[in-house]
Amino acid sequence: MKGKREIIKELRKKLREYFPQMQVFIDDNTITKDDWVFFGRIIYRLMECFISTPEKAIRRSRAQLNKVINFYKKEVRVRKLVLKSEVFLKENNIDGESLQDHLVFYQDHLDYWSMRHASTELCFDYEIHLYLFYKWMDNYEFDDFYQRELVLSLMELCSYYGSRYFDTERLQTEKDVLMSEMKVGSELLRVLDYAIEKWSDDEEIPGSEIETLVDEADAHLN
Repeated sequence: MKGKREIIKELRKKLREYFPQMQVFIDDNTITKDDWVFFGRIIYRLMECFISTPEKAIRRSRAQLNKVINFYKKEVRVRKLVLKSEVFLKENNIDGESLQDHLVFYQDHLDYWSMRHASTELCFDYEIHLYLFYKWMDNYEFDDFYQRELVLSLMELCSYYGSRYFDTERLQTEKDVLMSEMKVGSELLRVLDYAIEKWSDDEEIPGSEIETLVDEADAHLN
């Protein structure tokens, strides 16, 4: 199996081959530095998913799903409690209607992920990162076919155990489902290790930088 740096190096060649206009977008700041960093983190996490063994992938998938559900449960619970107190809302100058809208948003996402948890079909950990990848690429209108070709290339470079089950047609089918059904908000970056700088011995990046990444994700997800 290739090392991570070698995989990234080979994948950069594929990026230049499939999306020659990408460098133009970077040069003219259509793709900002912060957004490029965000894309790099998406790719890195996909790579980590694809180099995992089946056993590790299942453990990670279950752990990720539990982390997501616990996050949304907490956010729903806190907002429900706050909405019960008119005094707290007034003392902290909180708009009740806006908070109710946020509650509906988080409850909707909680319901979706609870449904995935209850399903007999395993929710693989790569799905969220693949969803973010497609969102990012689609927002810059990069060719849909070559998006899927890049994913296949990454699977091959990572010697992904499940790659034999994938082709561009299956990826298109899965993409259609992901884009129409998956519930992912930028707030999930806080619990999906996007605050970890993988190139610096897994040190946490400054809080201001994770806020920047959340802002970039907002631009793609909203």
